[in-house]
Amino acid sequence: MKKNLLYPWLRDYYSEIIYQFQKKKNYTAYIFCSLNGLGITSLILELIKWIFCINKQQIYSCSICNNCILVKKNIHPDLYILQNKMKQIYIGIDCIRSLIDKISQTPHKGTSKIIWFPNSKKLNDFSSNALLKILEEPPKNTYFFLQCNNKNELLPTIYSRCQIWDIHPPSEKISISWLIKNLQNNQVLKKQSIKSALRICNYTPINALYLLNNNIWENRNIFYNILVSSFKKDIMNLLSILDNNNILFYLDWIYLILLDVIKLHLKIDLKFFYNLDQISVIYKISNIIFIDKIILMIKKILFCKKILIKIDTINHKLIIINLLLSLDKIYKS
Repeated sequence: MKKNLLYPWLRDYYSEIIYQFQKKKNYTAYIFCSLNGLGITSLILELIKWIFCINKQQIYSCSICNNCILVKKNIHPDLYILQNKMKQIYIGIDCIRSLIDKISQTPHKGTSKIIWFPNSKKLNDFSSNALLKILEEPPKNTYFFLQCNNKNELLPTIYSRCQIWDIHPPSEKISISWLIKNLQNNQVLKKQSIKSALRICNYTPINALYLLNNNIWENRNIFYNILVSSFKKDIMNLLSILDNNNILFYLDWIYLILLDVIKLHLKIDLKFFYNLDQISVIYKISNIIFIDKIILMIKKILFCKKILIKIDTINHKLIIINLLLSLDKIYKS
């Protein structure tokens, strides 16, 4: 692996873990805690390639040996990726029992076996306890990689037996530099716009890049102008915009710009705002809505978002109509 193939903010994490393996001070199980959008999957894949690689080049895999190619193609016989199956909410205990049978066998290639849980949150109580028994007495040369947003998604008895790596978002400077280099079609965007996208995406560069390269970003200015006019005239004008697959994007945008309006009311420095490229819109909203009403609106928006995320079968249009009527009632009260 060439150094520049890994996301720049992950290289130090990668090096530290590989050094542990080189010094024979590595752990059997690792938990990677991070926000989505930091590229942790790519980090784990590179670690797996190095462990299996036949022709290691110091801390990097060669990327061209048979083992490296099999990992790239996701068909290495000693790599077990455990995910919940189609139509199943959780990883069941049957998956863990099947895993126990497989890892008790001799490795097909080399000497190591790797078990990877891309979404450890999907383990239920039964499968978690079954996994715990394996971690208590792990087979020789068998490694476990568990991904999650927070270690508390796992049983304390599981994460107490693992080395935990908290992967944090990179600095704003590193993220902006990376975003500028990776924008599609040689886009030239103002730094304030790039910085706003990064902050809106909770400082996760990969999510920010997706947003900046998406057509929805081009319509953001229009959306915010419609938002202001809708508050003044008829809030139901937002229905046709919100009632689509990008509803969660739009709800986040309304929520975050309302947070900025609160900051403006509280006279917080503008450099701490999310929407640095929408200062004029923030001022317009602050002139028509008082802070106490904004707080109530934010509560309604977050409640609506929670329902839309948790209940797939719910009628989205009815939820949006109910939200808009609630916001209108708060605005006019």
